[in-house]
Formats: sequence, C-alpha cells, structure tokens
Amino acid sequence: MKICVISHTYMQVGYRPILAALAREPGIDLALFTPSQHNLDSGTPTIFTESSEPYRMYALPIRWGSRQGAFTYRLRPLIRALDEFKPDVILHEQEVYALGALQILLLANRRSIPLVMFVWENIHRSLSLPRRLLRNYVLRRTSGLIAGSSVALRVHRDWGFEGPSQIITQIGCDVNPNPTFGRRAAGIFRVCFAGRLIPSKGIDLLLRSVARIASLGIPVECTIMGQGPEMNNLTLLARELLIADRVVFRGSVPMKEIFVVLQQNDILVLPSRRTSTWEEQFGRVLVEAMSRGTVAVGSRTGSIPEVIGSEDLTFEENDDAALSTILLRLANDSNLLTSHQRALWERARSCYQYEVVARRKIDLMRKILFRDE
Repeated sequence: MKICVISHTYMQVGYRPILAALAREPGIDLALFTPSQHNLDSGTPTIFTESSEPYRMYALPIRWGSRQGAFTYRLRPLIRALDEFKPDVILHEQEVYALGALQILLLANRRSIPLVMFVWENIHRSLSLPRRLLRNYVLRRTSGLIAGSSVALRVHRDWGFEGPSQIITQIGCDVNPNPTFGRRAAGIFRVCFAGRLIPSKGIDLLLRSVARIASLGIPVECTIMGQGPEMNNLTLLARELLIADRVVFRGSVPMKEIFVVLQQNDILVLPSRRTSTWEEQFGRVLVEAMSRGTVAVGSRTGSIPEVIGSEDLTFEENDDAALSTILLRLANDSNLLTSHQRALWERARSCYQYEVVARRKIDLMRKILFRDE
C-alpha cells in the first residue's frame, strides 16, 4: 500500500519518527509531502530540512504561508509529485475548514484516491459562512477521519461527518525500555513543567501548589522548561511565594534535554486552563513523561484526562489546592508514586508507542482502501 502523508508538521525532524514507524511496516511504501518553507507558527520562516529517512520526501512550495487555515500548495509541483508517487491513499493532516484541505480533497477525488483527514479541532469554533461551507463540503467527501482525541471526533461528528473514523494520536512516542521507578533523587521531591510560558498553560497554579506543599515540610524542587511572555510574571510570583530558591527556570530546552529532565523528575504537571478559542488538544509532553516512567498530572481540560487515563492524577482547572493534594499524596507515599509510574509507563507502551500508533493508522487506511472489495 502506497501512503502519501501531506503535512507541515514534519518539517521539524523531531516529529518524523512516526513516519519512519509507518514506513517500516510490512508492505508499506510511504512518501511525505511537506512545505519547503513556511512561517505559520511564529512569523519566523521555517525551512524544510532534509534527513536520511526510510521513505520518500517531497518539499513543495506553498502560497500564503503565514496562515495555517489559508496556505495551499503550488498546484503544478503538487500535481507532479502526486503523479510521480501515485499513492493508493492520502493522509492529510490539516483542519477540515482550511483551504489546503479543500485543495487536497479536490485532487484526491479527481484521481479517485481515498483521502483520510487527521484533525485536532476540539472546539465548536465559530466560523464564517465560507469556512462552514468549505468544512461541510470536505467532510461529505472525505473517505475517513483520524481524530487526535475523543472530543475532536465528537466535534466532527456534530459537524456532520458519518464515515469511518478512529481516535489515534498524530505523533506518538519512543518508550524507554528500562525506566527508573520510585523517587528519582533521595530526600527530594522533584516536579517539572515543559511548554510555552503563557497564561493558558497555568504554570502559576503549579508554583502555588509547590509553595503550599513546601510550607508543609515537603523538600520539593520545581523545574520550568520553556519560554514565553509569562516568564517575568512567573519569576516574580515565585519570589512572592518565597520559593525562588526551589524553582529553576531553564528557558528554551532542546527536546533531547527535555527527555533527560523528565527522567530526573518524579512528576510532570500540565495545569492548562481553557480559553474561549482553545483547549489542550493533546499535550505531547504528558506522553513523553509517561514513556519515561514519570508520573503525569494535569487539569481536566481538553484531552488531558483522556491521555493520562487516571482520575486520581487529574484536577479541576484553576484549582491549585486540588493539585497540591495530588502532589502531597504522591510525595508522602512512595508505593503510590511507584504504582502510578508503572501504570503510566505501561499505558504509554500500549497506547502511544510509535509502532502502535503506526499500525492503528495503517489498519484504518487499509480498511478504507479495501472496504469495497
């Protein structure tokens, strides 16, 4: 089966292991179509980087590259790439109300190639009439849907999609085969956060919880990894809470170093809070922590509870007292800590490991491709 993955996500080399896992599956011939350059995320141009991968790669020019919902591929290079690779099925990773989704759908339908859309959208977003019409058109003619969470799937069902679907994460993780269970440092309880330092990530809740359990005599240390506009406010808050000596702000940290820090900490906390236009769509860092035997704790926002899979490790958003209770319980009970570490590691291995995610995607695409035979 020849699979064509079309996505800007894999311009970043760190996200490509899932593609390698797909390509390693028996009987799979894989190609990646991705923009040669875009500035979708920060306004700073990102340029496609070549690397040695077990699949074909096509870096294609795009139009309107500064807007996620508006960019499209330049038609002639895209058509040439499709004609050269001749895919049996296309997996397109973009929201269904984007212009790019319409472009790929029209090309796929014209060639009678089944199209599977991967989507993250987990909010009933208010869309203009043209966007609603575009969304409805794409959903009526898409062969299948992969949703990153159950909420995302429910939203697209509400929007009218009735075809084959699965809930499968986009990327997955590499599971550490020999994690260290139990306290990572004798006499110290270590917690951490990794992500953008913005209000919606709720890092202030983590600092208040650290201050609370420190006041109860817990020898706690907190590492904050990431950059963002909240850096100064969070630094000031740590001083006001009298925990500046317990909190280390690491700034921007390379992914490989984040993995090391996760393995050195007992707990990873993702205390996100929803906004009118955003809820946590996945929380990749949760899975990365779980895959290293680190306990993942998060707010009941977006897909966080679904990813963690344990009510005991989630709390209502904005409730720093409830977060403090969870951290205190784990700090005082080493057996409970170890039990959660093992359970979450097993969950990462069985649900989110690259090979598991790849096989589930291939199973859905095969079912769609061969359902009429």
